[in-house]
Amino acid sequence: MSNSSEAPPCASPPYLVAWPSLVSRSIAAWDDLATNEQPTRNDFPRSMLEECHSLDDFLVQGGKPLMLWFFQQRSAFMSQKRMKKWSRSELDDYVLLPSLPGFVTRHDCFFVSPFWRTQNHPDPDGEYLRSHQAELESQTWSYIWVDWTCMPQSPRSLPEEAYFHRCLRTMPGIIRNCIGMTSDIKTFLQHIYEMLKTGVQATLAKHGYRCSYVRDRQRFHFSIGTIRNIMDHMTWFNTVQIQYYSGAELIRFEGTLVVDEQMHTFTPFPRWVSSKITILGAC
Repeated sequence: MSNSSEAPPCASPPYLVAWPSLVSRSIAAWDDLATNEQPTRNDFPRSMLEECHSLDDFLVQGGKPLMLWFFQQRSAFMSQKRMKKWSRSELDDYVLLPSLPGFVTRHDCFFVSPFWRTQNHPDPDGEYLRSHQAELESQTWSYIWVDWTCMPQSPRSLPEEAYFHRCLRTMPGIIRNCIGMTSDIKTFLQHIYEMLKTGVQATLAKHGYRCSYVRDRQRFHFSIGTIRNIMDHMTWFNTVQIQYYSGAELIRFEGTLVVDEQMHTFTPFPRWVSSKITILGAC
């Protein structure tokens, strides 16, 4: 006979149970995403993820040495009535996708950053959500990234805070790889593709694009490969202050670019220091 005075064993928090499932589901998803053009196979991200034995173990690393993003599964996004806030109790809604070539692509992933209608919730009555669901229902994709849903929100634990700031710094990588052709940006993307074929200046002249400031149209004779390297390094090596490319010196936090010994200035990039943004030394 059991002793009625004994307390029942404590059940594990749901997120502890859901974490191993998230790991195995994510690795299985990578196999489906893998293509012959993918230069990096699954061995490195898999070993890294399997070494994280809990959600907090994963979060506290802040995505180092490799960032893995939470992407909501299509079924979860299309079935919800309101945009879900990121929650450690909702891990079954997600997969984790590595920030490596071939894993996050326009074919499989979509990016949404809604306009916030209130301070506490971007879409409290689901109006924007229904619009997005209607727009995306006929399109081919499997995973979606929404800031409210895929990044830990306030109030955050210390591990969640570390991961949140890593997300902010690497978000350009998601945007670049996920933005697809929708009706509202169709013309813009067509012009982007046209630039690849006929050149930037020819496309600007053909369609009558104008710059608010003449200096914004200054041309730098960088190859496409160099420009891609600049954008990649700006995303992934976001704490490096000075970067060098084909005779050019870029100081991102001071907002200077030196090309052929001539200095050009731009709005400095924000620097994250101890969870605060520092620009030109001012918090």
